[in-house]
Amino acid sequence: MIMMMMTTTKHYTFWILLIFSISMASCSTIPSLGGKKHGVRFSFTFSACFPAPEIGINYGRYGSNLPPPEAIPSLVNSLSIKHVKTFDMDPRVTKSFANTGISLSLCIPNDKIPILASNASEAESIIRTFILPYHKNTIITSIAVGNEVSLMPQFSSHLVSAMENVHQAIKRYRLHKKIKVSTTHSLAILSRRFPPSAAIFHKSIAESVLKPLVRFLQRTNSPLMVNVYPYLAYKQSFPSIPLDFALFQPMNNSKRRKYTDPYSGVTYTNLFDIMLDSVDSAVKSLGLPKIPMMVSEIGWPSSGDPGEVAANLENARVFNQRLIQHLKRRGWNKIPVYIFALFDEDQKTGATVEKHWGLLYGNGSRKYDLNISPPI
Repeated sequence: MIMMMMTTTKHYTFWILLIFSISMASCSTIPSLGGKKHGVRFSFTFSACFPAPEIGINYGRYGSNLPPPEAIPSLVNSLSIKHVKTFDMDPRVTKSFANTGISLSLCIPNDKIPILASNASEAESIIRTFILPYHKNTIITSIAVGNEVSLMPQFSSHLVSAMENVHQAIKRYRLHKKIKVSTTHSLAILSRRFPPSAAIFHKSIAESVLKPLVRFLQRTNSPLMVNVYPYLAYKQSFPSIPLDFALFQPMNNSKRRKYTDPYSGVTYTNLFDIMLDSVDSAVKSLGLPKIPMMVSEIGWPSSGDPGEVAANLENARVFNQRLIQHLKRRGWNKIPVYIFALFDEDQKTGATVEKHWGLLYGNGSRKYDLNISPPI
């Protein structure tokens, strides 16, 4: 996750523009984001009638002391979360969520993509083995074919064919309306991100990979899965992005920062919305209509290497709580947003920060309280 993003540090030079464009303004002078000029995706009418957002959690298992799969549903329920995304198709995990009311998003490993593309029977075998024995008792809502592979040529050239074969195998058993097929993307797929209205995909994959992929998703009524990490954008462009802009500034702040896209006129008060709109614009640049997006990973780390002072427990709590409040204000209640992650994972390699994204410690105890149905 982070290693893919670290390869794109140079793209954050665009944040030079942002730091000169973000200004301090009182709440009374910030235009409403509900009007046409400020983007049709935003609606900030404050109403208690908004239902709670659909919050999910990523369940990774690179930890030395994690609870067994059978213990996970009760831990997830204790967080008032009803959607879980995994990084594999382990039958033990799938079975553990039977009759719990918690939905699962599964993932086919990257190394299966080439054979899935060339051999439809392999796709059918996967569905027969990992879906058919469990789908009647476990709510399976989606299958990701690979994880962040769009920029990996050994996989990306096979990706859409593999997704098509998995979809056809699901359709053969009349489960295609219940179980959607997609794949996750990091924002490294964007070669230009700022301003968001001018964002485009990398030329090497735009027409050959992403255009047919988005067409497949639109045809099958499946979401575009994107992994969105404001922390990484903040870290890689420090000190260009103000920390409070990345952490969702509180609504009652009398000096909320804002950024106005010079081309679209859309005004933003947080980094998350900018990142999502960049993907929307890149899709539009392909000549394709808007597609529903699933935020398949998002979060904030609670610890990191020396010097990563923004990676701390309080910022992690603040970010995730304000994220939920922001989603509620936006009326985001149809497609789950999956927080990364359920547990800290001490066996992850790479930078220290990789190990500390969990809402829970590895032993299952909470790091902090998170209100899934907050007032706005």
